[in-house]
Amino acid sequence: MKNFYFLAIALIVFSWSGKAQNTAAAVKYGKYGCTASKYTGGSYEYTPKGSFTLKKDGTYTYEGFQKPSKGKFTVDAKGNLVFKGGYFDGGKADKTDRPNKFFLVFPSNPDNRWTCSCIDK
Repeated sequence: MKNFYFLAIALIVFSWSGKAQNTAAAVKYGKYGCTASKYTGGSYEYTPKGSFTLKKDGTYTYEGFQKPSKGKFTVDAKGNLVFKGGYFDGGKADKTDRPNKFFLVFPSNPDNRWTCSCIDK
């Protein structure tokens, strides 16, 4: 129990020091596989929707078409991805409670939300 209190105090002091890890730095770069889900007839139907790759230079490539679509992304203070240009233009990928997993919505696909998870190991 002593270790728990020590850890809790250390975390509080660390976060007060202003040196807590920036959520933008916590984004894992690499390939993310996406799946659309649709509720039909009492069950969910899952459809693969391709993948996208996040690069350290702030660009992404969506590989769901014969010709890949490229654009840029930024990471907001909460660790969500915001897309500009390319197929996801104007879209946002909200961080979930699981590491390296997002719920993606974007204007050219307004009726669906995709679940995207990092598939790079």
